[in-house]
Amino acid sequence: MTDSGRQWYAVATRPRMEVSARANLERQGHEVCLPEIRLRKRRQGRWQEVTEPLFPGYLFVALDLEADNTAPIRSTVGVRSLVRFGLRSPPMPAGSVEMLQDNVGAAGETPLAFVAGDSVRIVRGPFAGLGAVYQMRRGEERVQVLLALLGREHVVGVEIDDVEL
Repeated sequence: MTDSGRQWYAVATRPRMEVSARANLERQGHEVCLPEIRLRKRRQGRWQEVTEPLFPGYLFVALDLEADNTAPIRSTVGVRSLVRFGLRSPPMPAGSVEMLQDNVGAAGETPLAFVAGDSVRIVRGPFAGLGAVYQMRRGEERVQVLLALLGREHVVGVEIDDVEL
């Protein structure tokens, strides 16, 4: 953030209008952060990579509440209001939004959702219904998971489409 008086504030958006709210706030000259995440979701029987807001229904805007008029923000298409507790809009904790921005990739999104150590469930194949621990990606279409079977842990390779969080 460039101005020393500016801090990040949470803005509540209308349902599924985060992207529209971001565009409208940016057109008004505001610095906006809308962290997004890439996920694999099943749509029409196929797995597809989709990009969704990391915090559905919210985005962050940099403001100096002493100098900036917040009335236009409240009337922006896609925005419900600044997040308030009573009569006060508290700023985000120092460094929290910057940390999110640092972790956002060049395309404006975080990496694919699986992280080593995640608990996953196998949904198809011979191990369907079993829980496992995600370890790593093995090529474009396969992942390696740790599966507890017969009293021991086994490293197993499965199709990425057969695993979900």
